Parts: sequence; C-alpha cells; structure tokens
Amino acid sequence: MKEFLPRHILIFEPRIEGHNLIWLRYVTEDLLSAGFRLTLAVDCRPGPYASIQNQLSALIPNVKFISIFTRAGKLRGGSKIRALAQCFRESHAQEVFINNLDEIASHSLRCAAFGVYPSNNLQGRLSGIYFRPGFLVNPVWPLGNLIKSIGFRRLCQRMFFKNICLLDEYLFDAIENGYYHTQFHLLPDPWHGDFSLLQTEARRKLKIPGDKFVFLNYGIGDRRKGLHLVIRSMLASLSESRFFLLCAGQIAKDREIANGLDNLKRRGLAKVMDRFVSDYEEKLCFCASDAVLLPYINHFGSSGVLSRATAAGKMVIASDEGLLGKRVREHRLGLLFPSGNVKKLRECMKKASLLTRDALAEFRFAGIGYARSCSRDAFRRALLLPYDVEMSSPSTF
Repeated sequence: MKEFLPRHILIFEPRIEGHNLIWLRYVTEDLLSAGFRLTLAVDCRPGPYASIQNQLSALIPNVKFISIFTRAGKLRGGSKIRALAQCFRESHAQEVFINNLDEIASHSLRCAAFGVYPSNNLQGRLSGIYFRPGFLVNPVWPLGNLIKSIGFRRLCQRMFFKNICLLDEYLFDAIENGYYHTQFHLLPDPWHGDFSLLQTEARRKLKIPGDKFVFLNYGIGDRRKGLHLVIRSMLASLSESRFFLLCAGQIAKDREIANGLDNLKRRGLAKVMDRFVSDYEEKLCFCASDAVLLPYINHFGSSGVLSRATAAGKMVIASDEGLLGKRVREHRLGLLFPSGNVKKLRECMKKASLLTRDALAEFRFAGIGYARSCSRDAFRRALLLPYDVEMSSPSTF
C-alpha cells in the first residue's frame, strides 16, 4: 500500500530585508504545526542563507531548501515569477505560498493585463499574503492601478490564485464579485513575545534616563518612515527638557538624519541603536518607551510596529493617513497628525508628554485590547483557516 504523504507546500521568499525573515519564520512554524511538508524557495547565497538559518534555527531539519538564484547570482529564469515556476516544478510541491505577493504582483499583473500569463504549472496553485494591493482601493487611478486591476481580474478569471491574505480589514468592501475562484482572508499583522518588563528595568538595561518622556522610533530609519520629521521636531523642541528619543534599527545613509541624530546624542537627548535589533532588545525598547512614533509618509498599508506598541501598552503618535490612521482613530490607540507636518507632530509629542496617568492608562487599555486581535496565536489561526486543518496547540518548533 502506498504510504500517505501530507500535503506539500512550496514557500517562496526571495528577500531577507525588513519584516521578510520574521514572517518567513511565522509562516514556516505555522504550516509545519499543521502537518504540511515544506520546501522553502529562498536566497541560498552564503550571506542571505546564513541570516535565514539564524532566523529559522530549530526549524531547519524539518524543511527542504531550493535556491531562487543561480550559482552566478542571477534570478532563475531571469525574473521572480519565472524563478517561482522553476522552483515549484523542481520541488514537486502541490501548491505555493508566497510570503509577500507584492514581490511578483506588479510585474505579473501588468503582463496579464496585456495577455501574458505566468507558467501554466502555477494555475490554481498560488496563495499568499498581499501587503499593498492599492488597486483594490482605487481600481481606475492612477493609470498603473487600472492596468493592475485588469491584470488581477484576468488572473482570477483564469484561476491562478487560490487564497489571498490581506492585512487591511477595510479592503474587503472593495473586493468585487468579479474576482472568480479566489478566496480572500484577513490576516492580522502580528507581534510575539513578552512585553511585560517594567519600564524602570528596561531603561536601566538600555542605560537611558529614568526621568525623561521617551519617544521610540523603531525599525528602518529613513525618510519614508519619517525619521527626518522626528529629528526636526526634536531639534525644534530643545526647550522641552523631558523629551528623549530612543531610535532602534538600521539608519539610512542620509546626511540630515545622521547629523541630526549626532546633534541630539551630543545634547544627551537621544540613544541610537543603528543596527539589527535582537528580539530581546526589541522588547526592551518598547517596554522602556512612553510613546511610539509612526510618522510614516505616504504609507498605504499595515505596520508591525503598531502591533508591538499596543502589545506593550504604549500609545502611538502616527500620521493620519491610510490604514494606519484609520486603525489609530477607530481603536483609540494614540494621537494623529497630518502626514509630513513637523509643527503638528511636535504639538502631538508635547501633548503626549503632558498627559495624566489616567489618560495614558486609557491608551494602554485600548492598546492591549487591540493587541489581542493581532497576537501570534491570532495570526496562526487566520493563516491556517483557508487550509481547513484541525487546530492543534501552538507550535513548539
């Protein structure tokens, strides 16, 4: 008798930047916990592969790997979608899960709009997480959205997609009946770990002042994330002696940002951790802070920093635009300011520093309530729901 083998899924993840590695770990952990066989199509070149091994750690013996790149360092087939088709064929998997559909979507949707489709072996086999499907919000403008919308509809009609996970709960109203044979699911932007460390202890470990109002800027520090606005606001608020900036994450090579941070450090108003921050250090940063800054510019999608801030019970100060603004307003998670407006950002920072304990407690209570909806366990349940598998206890991988 032929031995029954569990369903075999190829996970496709060509990048290791930003959230990519941690989400690769989440998806791998959860699909393994459901009993699937997994092959990971990733960047197996020495540098990136070492980072992947470090992140996946104990999961390594339970999965197989296929390289997306050739020995010459080129994408297999010359593009990500062709590399995906080749890896899928080589893996003998039954379906694909793409950690970030945005990686292949723009090119694939534009091609489909003009009648050029992915390899037939992917038809009906594609599932994944779509972070920024802006054309669902406005399918006709700008022109690029119209082209993507046409291409997406055509791929759905030809049954290329199986399950698509969206991180934006407000997008479901924009999904039309014309997206045949494709199922859409809501996936929370998750946090994990213990954020219960006392603020005084976290500050002691990080060696930051105990008598300051600490603003945390977490993640990649660049203009898109609005770090230059934070620096301008801090430099314009030197009379506010209680302000202190904790900046954690790799900083972009930007003269204004670099010079501004150096200025703040010389004045004893900032601590900068310009590097990869470990899970443990991440917890320390959030626990040590009083408020978390999210001054993103032209940010359409979700934010894992918001999830972490709420898990730590910290209020946020965020740009009033896109999904981020909607969530902060609807769930009462903090203060909002017009995107890009340094003066209004500074006013919000001052207002936050003057809040009473009761007012801060209200933000904390609201944040913890929101955090339950995007916990690691909530992510796992949502991810596995389309696969119709029986939920077991959380993975011990």
